[in-house]
Amino acid sequence: GLRNGPDYRDGVVYYPIDAEPPFKSIIFTPGYGGGSSSMSDWGQYFASHGFTAMIIGPNDEINEWHIGRAEGLIDAIETVKQENERVSSPLYGMIDENSFIVSGYSMGGGASQIALTLDHPNVTLIKGGIALNPTILLEDCGLCPEEDGYCICLVPEMLNHAIPTLIVAGQFELNELPDYDGLLGQDIYENTPETTVKMLFEVANGGHGSSYESEAREKALQWAKYHLLDDYGICETLIEQPSIASEFQTTLNCEQESP
Repeated sequence: GLRNGPDYRDGVVYYPIDAEPPFKSIIFTPGYGGGSSSMSDWGQYFASHGFTAMIIGPNDEINEWHIGRAEGLIDAIETVKQENERVSSPLYGMIDENSFIVSGYSMGGGASQIALTLDHPNVTLIKGGIALNPTILLEDCGLCPEEDGYCICLVPEMLNHAIPTLIVAGQFELNELPDYDGLLGQDIYENTPETTVKMLFEVANGGHGSSYESEAREKALQWAKYHLLDDYGICETLIEQPSIASEFQTTLNCEQESP
């Protein structure tokens, strides 16, 4: 009975069986060439910590890129909201319909950042983003110089939003993805407004899969607990530099943000 949204496919919802509702929710979308199942470990991980976690895939794993995946994340929010209203759903009446995080890996990580800027009512329900080794491609011939027939760049005007965002990137990710020079996690952090609560966790010696390190996963969980569960007591731990970080930056100020 799970809704099959038009902007994604193969949606699966993981949910806790021994946590106290209403559940806060997080949506994951995969990288290039990956379907929803490639994010199943992330879905299971967050469900094991008391969240509803939905994994989705793009309608076209090869030809649907960043913006299409961002639209899929927004569409999936609608699906989770409807589970709260569907009488036959195991989550009927158990979901907080106003609290979501959007996330993804690689191309999906960049999509999570684009989703934060979209003009859609569901964006107002997003309390945070988690970008896992993100790549980002945005074309705008008004803002970017044309090269080889394309106008692709990353400038602050493209990421003008106020939604808290965590970015996990690898120190040597560019070695694996030289074509994405200026379009990786460190660049997303730099072009996100300083007035936005943001965090960059660069994994020392890490490549394009560094977000799967245990400390990176723990930091993502802390981010979700802080921004979805209002666990303000975790703030000092959240802003503590991980032992495997080659670079760690944040604009989060625990004294200013916590009540």
